[in-house]
Amino acid sequence: MTYAEAVNVLFTQLPMFQRQGPAAYKVNLDGTRAVLELLGHPERRLEVVHVAGTNGKGSVCHRVAAALQEAGYRVGLFTSPHLKDFRERIRVNGVPIPEQAVVDFVARYRTHWAEPSFFELTFGMALQHFADCAVDVAVLETGMGGRLDSTNVFPRPLVTAITNVGWDHQQFLGQTIRAIAAEKAGIIKDGRPVVVGRMRPEALSVVHEHALRQAAEVYDAPPESGPTRVEAENAATARAVCRVLNREPGWHLPEEAIARGFANYRELTGQRGRMEWLAPTDSGARVLADCAHNLDGLTALAAELATIPHRALHVVYGTVADKDLEPIWPVLPQGRYHWCAADIPRAFPAPALAAAAQERGVAGTAYPTVADAVKAACAAAVEGDLVLITGSIFTVAEALPAERFTPGQ
Repeated sequence: MTYAEAVNVLFTQLPMFQRQGPAAYKVNLDGTRAVLELLGHPERRLEVVHVAGTNGKGSVCHRVAAALQEAGYRVGLFTSPHLKDFRERIRVNGVPIPEQAVVDFVARYRTHWAEPSFFELTFGMALQHFADCAVDVAVLETGMGGRLDSTNVFPRPLVTAITNVGWDHQQFLGQTIRAIAAEKAGIIKDGRPVVVGRMRPEALSVVHEHALRQAAEVYDAPPESGPTRVEAENAATARAVCRVLNREPGWHLPEEAIARGFANYRELTGQRGRMEWLAPTDSGARVLADCAHNLDGLTALAAELATIPHRALHVVYGTVADKDLEPIWPVLPQGRYHWCAADIPRAFPAPALAAAAQERGVAGTAYPTVADAVKAACAAAVEGDLVLITGSIFTVAEALPAERFTPGQ
């Protein structure tokens, strides 16, 4: 079996939310527990930091992992989804899981697993890899929500964190901010500290209620300054996690290690697609890619754009068909839009997206692929303009150059 064949098994033979949407969602942890039982419970050999939130949780995880690496620890990092290569999800000290390890896992277990989802099995693969690599700690990003997320199987995490609570996945997490907050707060564990990022007051009250019931000490992330508001908030939450972890017996994260890790986290851990500057166009226009896809994320992105000097804005935008776009139209930045659809079944067809936008006074042109839209936007931009690629992780993934991903050996 080749690596491509192994990944094809994972992508095509398992229920996958990225591809199928709601049909792949599970409402309990039975599948995850079955996978861990099959693997001999690798989770029992791991110490973890567990992070949830509507936006920013991946960036917080990458920063925490980088700081731990700089402090001399061997660190597993589990994030989702990936952008260019499946192995981005599973890293040890920034190095993606080897291709052969993926092949061996699929070849060994494919005749033994029952009906796990893609996420459940991928998470099991990550934990097994981390245990086999004898990591000192694993930093885990929740996939969706928290209470019923596959990552929520550790009764005694070193520390948990909730970055923020906003509007996303309401069909699964609830129709109010308080309901969504309750799902996120499901990762809080008995007597274990929880770090809380900046969030709406009604969400914060729910998180504090859950923490009180669990006798979990709450640490609010203090405000920080930074190049952008989002960067500052993510850094503040990650720094609070590191400092809380520093209070745990046997852990030592010097401030200088935290500073080095935060300064170089993209290089240390390989994060991509979040406020990532790509190569400029032939005319000299700058190109920015960001995976903002929900109301809070796009609102924050619009605020960040206001701090970036540019003349005209050219937006490459694609989203998924099950996304509620009504709240999003008012927060989209003003510019010339290049509508597109990523190559996934869930994609919102570009012509339908363009028509819906036209009804709301947002001008633009539909293109058959992300590549076509990027090419058109870059061709239209001149020096001083800004090209923005956003709307969904899938859109950004197709737009990113593959050569920027350098797998470890």
